[in-house]
Amino acid sequence: MATNNMSSKKSIYLLLSPFVIIGLGFITASIFSQYIQGWAWIPLAIVYWSTIGICIFYFKGDKPIENWLGKSEVSKIWITISLLLGMFPLTIFFMNYKLFNSTFLIVLWLLFAVINPWFEELYWRGILLDGLANWFPKWLSILYTTLFFVLSHPLMWGVFSIASKSYHLYIYLSLAGVVWAITYFKTKSLRWVIFSHFIVDIGNLTVLTFLNIYLPPTM
Repeated sequence: MATNNMSSKKSIYLLLSPFVIIGLGFITASIFSQYIQGWAWIPLAIVYWSTIGICIFYFKGDKPIENWLGKSEVSKIWITISLLLGMFPLTIFFMNYKLFNSTFLIVLWLLFAVINPWFEELYWRGILLDGLANWFPKWLSILYTTLFFVLSHPLMWGVFSIASKSYHLYIYLSLAGVVWAITYFKTKSLRWVIFSHFIVDIGNLTVLTFLNIYLPPTM
């Protein structure tokens, strides 16, 4: 078990923070999807990233954000696995890129892919994973963070996105959550994890899935 560097009360708040983040996301998605359907992804993203941002700055303590983004230690195997995992969804993009029928959708898709990995990785594999590892074995911390990372997709984006409720997605996200967590522990940096996550968000056509323009062949 890692050295305890966070108060017990604050650690409990951290442990419960995924419930708050996902809960607020679910409420936001449920309300806005009644009026703007798949475009509810925009207010959801704003609420989701804002809530994550608050958690990051509250739970990071005196540790600078840069500490999570420093130069990676060499771990060729796990960096390679992370990159290969990230490239897997690119097959979806190459087979469906013609679905982008407007420059506006392309801009939104790229913006989401650029912004989202920073918030998600700093929280799920940064703040939350580090905080839990101070109290629990690393394997348990990885399972906890991965579980809620996976659940956040059907419980938030899945409110309006059919593709976000695919069991294939759950399997892939479970694998990604574990691999990214191990890669972070091995490299002591989120650089490669964020980059891998960026490739994933490019490949899985995020905005198109939110708007149900792209549906997996199995759905």
